[in-house]
Amino acid sequence: MTITEFERDAQGIIIVWARLQGPNGSRDLQLALDTGAAMTLVLPEVLDRLGYSARDGDKITSISTANAAPEQGYRLRVQHFQVLGFGFHEFRIHAHELPDYGVDGLLGMDFLENFDFEVRMSERRIRLALPAHHDP
Repeated sequence: MTITEFERDAQGIIIVWARLQGPNGSRDLQLALDTGAAMTLVLPEVLDRLGYSARDGDKITSISTANAAPEQGYRLRVQHFQVLGFGFHEFRIHAHELPDYGVDGLLGMDFLENFDFEVRMSERRIRLALPAHHDP
C-alpha cells in the first residue's frame, strides 16, 4: 500500500504528481485526479516535449467535457508512467487538449481501476493498494 499526500488548487481540484518518461527524457507532471474520467490524458504539447507525436499513436480518440464540444486526440503507449507510488511500462495515455485548468492532464479510472483506493479529504491523502486477488 502507498499513501500519497495531495494538493488542492483554488477550484478544489485534487492535484497529484506523476512522472512520465519518453524518448527525450522524463518529466514531472501535475495531474488532476478525475474519477469521472475514463482515461488518463496528457496535453499534446507535454507529450511533444517528451518526444512523442501523433505518429506514435495507435488509435484516434475523442472526449467530451462538460464545457466543450467533442475534442479529437490520439492514444499511445508511453515508455513509463508513475504516479501515487506505482508505475507501469507501456501504459496507454490519451493526448487531448483540455480547458485551462492549470494542469498537465488528468489521472483517470484506467489507472485507478487497477487498485483499491480511497481519498481521505480531511487528511489530504490518497491510499492505494493492489487488490487481494492481484497476480504480480
